[in-house]
Order: sequence, then C-alpha cells, then structure tokens
Amino acid sequence: MTSRCSRCGSTSFRADRSLGGRLVCSHCGTPADQRVGGVRRPALTTRRKGLAFWLVVAVIAFLLVILIQSL
Repeated sequence: MTSRCSRCGSTSFRADRSLGGRLVCSHCGTPADQRVGGVRRPALTTRRKGLAFWLVVAVIAFLLVILIQSL
C-alpha cells in the first residue's frame, strides 16, 4: 500500500530527526500522520501582512489630510 500526503498528494516521505523520526512529506513538510480536515484558515503571516497594509494606508491618508488642511 502506497501512502499519500494528505495535503499535496505526494508519495515521497522522509524521516525527520527533529521530530523524533516521524515521517514527513518531502514536498510540503506535513507530517504523514496528520489529517487535513475542516476549513483551511489563512496563515497568520497573511493576516499580519494584510494588517500592515491597512495601517500604511491609514497613515498615508492621515498625512494627506494634515497636508491639505495646512494649505
């Protein structure tokens, strides 16, 4: 029986010493015994990038308002 990665479908696994010899997918790094279930949430870094973008937009808008009122 050939096992497949639940995330990417790859059949290539390797033993990861840092995880105590657990098998992990060679392509995506997901542990072989981890199941994918439910709705996938966006990564935390994606949320932080989105938040940083809106903070930059808010600062630029604030500076434009200050600049226009000083004229």
